[in-house]
Amino acid sequence: MKITISLPKVVGEDLAADLEKQAVYASHLVRSLRVAADRKSVEVIGDDGAPEAEVRAKVERYLEAMVTRFRSIERKVLVQTQRKDKAPLETGVYEELKRRQWVFELGRGQCGFAGPALALHRALDDTFTRIGRERFAAVDQNYPTLIPSDILARCGYFTSFPHAVSMVVHLIEDYDLIEEFRQANAESALSGLKVPKPQVFGVPEACLQPAVCYHCYQAIEHQTLPASGHTVTSAGQCFRYESKNITGLDRLWDFKMREIIFVGTEEWVVKKREEAIQIVAAQIQEWDLECSIESANDPFFAAAYAAKTYWQMRGDLKYEMRLTVEPGDKGEARTIAAGSFNLHENFFGKTFQITAADGQPACTGCTAFGIDRWVLSAFAQHGFEPDRWPASLRGIFA
Repeated sequence: MKITISLPKVVGEDLAADLEKQAVYASHLVRSLRVAADRKSVEVIGDDGAPEAEVRAKVERYLEAMVTRFRSIERKVLVQTQRKDKAPLETGVYEELKRRQWVFELGRGQCGFAGPALALHRALDDTFTRIGRERFAAVDQNYPTLIPSDILARCGYFTSFPHAVSMVVHLIEDYDLIEEFRQANAESALSGLKVPKPQVFGVPEACLQPAVCYHCYQAIEHQTLPASGHTVTSAGQCFRYESKNITGLDRLWDFKMREIIFVGTEEWVVKKREEAIQIVAAQIQEWDLECSIESANDPFFAAAYAAKTYWQMRGDLKYEMRLTVEPGDKGEARTIAAGSFNLHENFFGKTFQITAADGQPACTGCTAFGIDRWVLSAFAQHGFEPDRWPASLRGIFA
């Protein structure tokens, strides 16, 4: 099924990209959505036999929410680095990593690492950890992968990013329901999970963490911080469901994130973010990676997108590290967000009643690194021959 829908107004390049990416959440019957070259309409490809009226109505509501109240703010580029390595970018990187058995595809959006890819994964994380410890005196902390659902609710995650949440469920304590479930699955080893009755699952009391920093704020709830603030570095597996957008190492469901987290007065947190941008930019140059650090917005759900994106962009609250990866199918240049420098103002300070040294609700910020995407970009930019790699990373091939 193919339908064309006019947009409420002409959209810019950035909004067009977000419209295409987030259209997977408009309806499970939508395969793809593409914005026309004149950016006045979209072409929607739906499942064969899907009810056109239903798909059109859902997509129109989605487009109305995303476009009508959207206000564009020019993006700022703080840093732009170029590779000294003049060799062409590698292509087919993910497939080559799998062929060499350095990456294993173990489920949708779930990958394992081995060999030089695993060594690189560890080397990158070790460097970001060292930056946190040595440059910011960050304390190492380790958090659970599970996060209580009520904590995510307090953090506003279910209103800003409900589409991305991965909830953890278990069978409720009921003999008959559990037995019915067991019997349904007794003969289904080759056909997958069977759920005879949805009510066998209770309301999820926990979710898989979508980011590392939420645990940090929860851990210091009701505390008053010293003038030196509170700095933590932590890493963990994070989970964001991305529907049909899940692909290769570009967009995983289960991915490794390292964060350096700052909690303190507004002036102190802003200063720490500025320092982090400069330090990480220097590290990117040492690794000879082509990258831009530029203003960005989070992938808010359509109904919240316009207002929250404007608030985030207007306040320069988010900058992304966009690393170059292999060209697209038509040879077009591509970059991928592999990390970010974020300010949250005093939202988490108020939410968790954390008081800064000036007596005000604490402000927070974090620098986050998506390690798996750094691995993808490094192989795309430096290839598979050790002599092309910067000296500080060449040891991954040993």
